[in-house]
Amino acid sequence: MSDNTIYQFTAKTFHGLEKILASEVKKIGASDIKILTRAVSFKGDIEVMYRANYEARTALNILQKITEFTANSSDELYEKTKKINWDDFIKLEETFSIDKTIHSNIHKHSQFAALKTKDALVDFYNEKYQKRPSVNIKSPDKKINLHINGTKCTLSIDTSGDALFKRGYRKDTGPAPLNEVLAAGIVMLTDYKNIDYFYDPMCGSGTILIEAARIFMNIPPAYNRQKFAFHKFSNYDYQLWNKVKREAEKRINKEIPLKIIGTDIEDELIKITRKNISEAGLRNYIIVQRKNFINTKFENKKGLIVTNPPYDERIKSLDINNLYKDMGDTLKKGYKNWSGYIFSGNMNAIKSIGLKPSQKHQLFNGKIECKLLKYDLY
Repeated sequence: MSDNTIYQFTAKTFHGLEKILASEVKKIGASDIKILTRAVSFKGDIEVMYRANYEARTALNILQKITEFTANSSDELYEKTKKINWDDFIKLEETFSIDKTIHSNIHKHSQFAALKTKDALVDFYNEKYQKRPSVNIKSPDKKINLHINGTKCTLSIDTSGDALFKRGYRKDTGPAPLNEVLAAGIVMLTDYKNIDYFYDPMCGSGTILIEAARIFMNIPPAYNRQKFAFHKFSNYDYQLWNKVKREAEKRINKEIPLKIIGTDIEDELIKITRKNISEAGLRNYIIVQRKNFINTKFENKKGLIVTNPPYDERIKSLDINNLYKDMGDTLKKGYKNWSGYIFSGNMNAIKSIGLKPSQKHQLFNGKIECKLLKYDLY
């Protein structure tokens, strides 16, 4: 029997990618879409939830709302949490954890609020069965999310399990890897349509290249992933899930007209990139070679450069300002009629590029404030 219930969901993302995520969930059939801070809320049935997990490139996880209430004290939080019929969400033998996001003067101590929620949940089972489910912080069967804003409390269940940036292809990384969701978002913020060449000249461990190839070929972001939390939900519909996957995989296009190229100056990173590309099944679609980008030329083609050069945070380069100046000179002299996008967290070094950006997007890489800058080269 199919479940036609409409649920309320929240998809989390990174700062600056909310609009892209909103358009992604719209495309998969979500309704009542609202853009929040580092998140998008929407409504849909379980098919929409399956598709969001499988197809939304910029989602970090998909939360399904259990309930919402106001709590003016931690005792009230406990009482109202305990009233929920937890049997609908967690089996007695399953493990669980509580994730929390709290902005509140009343529930100032977020650890205490999470503890109260956990106690209420455990006491619900204890009173009903004289037994209790166990907490497992590392790899729980079910993750419960507690969101408190002032006195408004929202409890949700995480339908994804492991964060969705864990795509399943990255076996190795360099010293400063880019998160896969962020890499996909960066590519989606560029003018990536109708180009002959996509080039990442400082490709690191290859994340931008792989995410770009998957966008061009329409490969679902979770294509390589085996497990999702919703597989353990009581309303899990195996046939519907298979239908969602089949439909998404029918849209994969292996005949792409453009060339995808990556270079890096370090042998070790080229090895890592090749390994990750193989793992993603994209060896025939991405060309990778060891090369210094500075002073290279590639004119008279419609190309796009998207790169995440060192910021001097985790990778120390000899002279970061000089590197950025050389990058700017190379783009200006060697890449006429291309567009260049540079993603960096070094605001000082960006000034050395010496070109005027035609677009700026503010993003974060972990805690580092970054900008994605577009340069029109002519």
